[in-house]
Amino acid sequence: MANPFSIFSKKVVDQPLGSASPEEDFQVLINQLKINKIQFDLKKFRQAFDIILEVNHNTLHINGLPRYTHPLSVAIIVIKEIPMDEESILSAMMHDIWKVSDKYDYNYIRNEFGDNIAQIVDSLHKIRDIDSVTLSNPEKIENYRKFLIAIATDYRVILIKLADVLDNMRNVQFFPESEQMRRAIETFEIYNPFANRLGLRNLKWELDDLAFKITHPKEYDEISNYLASSKQQREEYIKRFIEPLNDLLSKNEFLKKNKVNFEINGRAKHIYSIYNKTLLRAKPVEELYDLFAIRVILGTSDPYICHYVYGLVTSIYPPVPETFKDYIGSPKKNGYQSIHTAVFGLENKIVEVQIRTESMHLYSEQGIAAHFNYKSQLPKNSILENHEIQRWLDVVREIFENEQNVDPSEILEEVKTNLFADEIYVYSPVNEFITLPAHSTTLDYAYKIHTELGDHYVGAKVNGKIVPIEYVLRNGDKVEIIVSNNAKPSEDWLNYVVTSKAKNHLVQYFKDLKKERQRIGKLRWEKESRQRKLNLEENQIVKYLEEYNITKITDFYELLGDETIDIDKILIFLKGKVMPLQDIGSMSDNIAKEYFNRYTKNQVMDGVDFRFHNVFPNGTAYQIVFEAHQSFLLNEQIQSIFSMYNDVMITNAKYDMDKGRIEGYINFETENHQSAHRILEQISELKEVFRTKINVKSLSNNEE
Repeated sequence: MANPFSIFSKKVVDQPLGSASPEEDFQVLINQLKINKIQFDLKKFRQAFDIILEVNHNTLHINGLPRYTHPLSVAIIVIKEIPMDEESILSAMMHDIWKVSDKYDYNYIRNEFGDNIAQIVDSLHKIRDIDSVTLSNPEKIENYRKFLIAIATDYRVILIKLADVLDNMRNVQFFPESEQMRRAIETFEIYNPFANRLGLRNLKWELDDLAFKITHPKEYDEISNYLASSKQQREEYIKRFIEPLNDLLSKNEFLKKNKVNFEINGRAKHIYSIYNKTLLRAKPVEELYDLFAIRVILGTSDPYICHYVYGLVTSIYPPVPETFKDYIGSPKKNGYQSIHTAVFGLENKIVEVQIRTESMHLYSEQGIAAHFNYKSQLPKNSILENHEIQRWLDVVREIFENEQNVDPSEILEEVKTNLFADEIYVYSPVNEFITLPAHSTTLDYAYKIHTELGDHYVGAKVNGKIVPIEYVLRNGDKVEIIVSNNAKPSEDWLNYVVTSKAKNHLVQYFKDLKKERQRIGKLRWEKESRQRKLNLEENQIVKYLEEYNITKITDFYELLGDETIDIDKILIFLKGKVMPLQDIGSMSDNIAKEYFNRYTKNQVMDGVDFRFHNVFPNGTAYQIVFEAHQSFLLNEQIQSIFSMYNDVMITNAKYDMDKGRIEGYINFETENHQSAHRILEQISELKEVFRTKINVKSLSNNEE
């Protein structure tokens, strides 16, 4: 059978894979596995390769090569540049098979390759078009959520995705211009921060330069051309700089006695890094002095020998003041360790020098992948040995622990705050070291220690002094939390926390509190309304209570549960809404009195509390009894109110002056009891009136 890929042979020859046929490309993969000493099952790799050949049959990748070369390239990146295990490499080979074919579904992958590979491939499949520019789109935000949840479940997903991004960025010039820009911005905004956080420095630098070439082509070319033109001169300088260091370290008796081998080399800084320096220092590239760095890599596991070698280096080349940085004693948040310094080199030029052990160097190149554990007795997904990386992943999980509480529009800000932000270091009263995101408060600290400590927070001391709740912690602060068993969270606390642990706990706390109040309120209502024989549907209750800004039945139950409103008054009010006026007389005196309490002025004058609630519901003759201030313009205001109602007739009125007050009554008749109550309301609202009551009299016997 003829080789279906023979038409691509000429194109493949000069490509990174260096193969002229699928079989030769497969052999490149196997050779890389052997070179990197990765244990592998040849049968599984043959099976995975046959699958990607089949699903990509006669299909071209964006760069013109057979499409199977893309997943193969991603797998080789995972082998060479992010050294990982067999499961990761197989997952990388099959990372996008469902994008082109659904023949080999999840169950097939699980049955043939195992649960872990199936889950990784599934997670990678869910990551689609994550673009920070369009994260305002709810669908895009949900994809970003899946992306983060995926890496929190198995961090290998993000490493494989980074390899996929790197291969696409290496071929970005083949995409349309608009797509090039989208991918470059996506790389800068989303993937580079992850690469940096995971310590994948080499990968990050390459992604930086590839994205920078798209977003700033002019600046990229200027720096690239300058570096190319000055390459020979730099290399000669580096060689002359290293020679005396090599000689000194080779002859050092302490290093020889401890069998410490070493390697010294120089490397040019990356283009994007140089560009940032030109902005920071406001100088053109030709005026920058530190375009390269010297590395001293020591064959020892003793970090203190790095400090010893620093002393040797500075005995030849004087250090530049205030440039010493000890990332060994205080590692960067991504786990990076090294000594950095700048020295005055030959011709008094300033040169950056980095000193580290081999294991530190391995981590600086491979980041989290350097901690891969290949021991057969351990599960292959239980590979995290570095506590800094484990802590980082814990933060990711923390953000999504209660994902229903996280507003999707806030996810990106949460990630920036908790994953990529700077950190601060504070101390407990017993000098325990605590790490928090920058801008954290004492409340964040309390919840970091324990949720119970946060829930009972009443205040805090920082460095022995009481501070307000909004106090922002600084590096080196010593924090002591003041608690009370009677204290409980307040909703305004959400304004004073930045950590996901504190925010998620408080949101859940108030959510649970709200539900509990609603439950208690509903039980109270069902019991009391049943005893009062008031049967109303929930929608009727809401309708009658709209004038009190209650628009949801759950809000009504919550107010009852919190005892914010008086259930007796609400019952009386609602019963009055559904009962005819003449039936109110059958209610008990107390209830009848409470029914008209909402129409009655209740003010204190001269230390006396006036309350009048007598009701005589026997007909359509009404009497309003009132008491007013002596300056009250009685006739004008009373007549003005009554003139508004055509269905009301005044039959009698009497006013007396007594001790500086006007006391009196007005008798009137109407068949519309609502008009009578509205008149009472209007009179009660007059500021000069400090007590009113309404009497309803029988027309037949005129008895009160």
